[in-house]
Amino acid sequence: MGKKTSGRTVRSLSPGDLDWLLPLDAGSFAEPWTRGTWEDELEGRLSHYIALLEDGQPVAFGGFWLVAGEAQVMRLAVDPRCRGEKLGLFLLEAMLAEAVRLEAVEMTLEVREGNLPARRTYDHVGFQECGRREGYYGDNGEAAILMRRDL
Repeated sequence: MGKKTSGRTVRSLSPGDLDWLLPLDAGSFAEPWTRGTWEDELEGRLSHYIALLEDGQPVAFGGFWLVAGEAQVMRLAVDPRCRGEKLGLFLLEAMLAEAVRLEAVEMTLEVREGNLPARRTYDHVGFQECGRREGYYGDNGEAAILMRRDL
């Protein structure tokens, strides 16, 4: 992997990315992962994580687990200073392409009910709501919207 488009580069995440990844994760999620969790994730045989760089600077990351043909999105975050620039869409399309390359047949995810920008992005690339989990998020009890897309 190493896709480049107009200053944007997508590549696999590595443990060397943790110095910028941990603060971005902490600034993007109410329940950020620890360094140890990230180290385990980046070494996991089911895990596939990518970084999005803009002009060489990291601006987003995302990844999924691939299990029995299902690519389950685990994380996707864009630097708050760069939100609104369609970087999440670019990253999601790269994740979809990687899942197809790995022969996944579907991609699934959970998204906070109130995260309307993310939900619009998922809708835009063909994800459909397929369920909900009430009280899923431990920080505020918000529901998770389950979404899926055939690949």
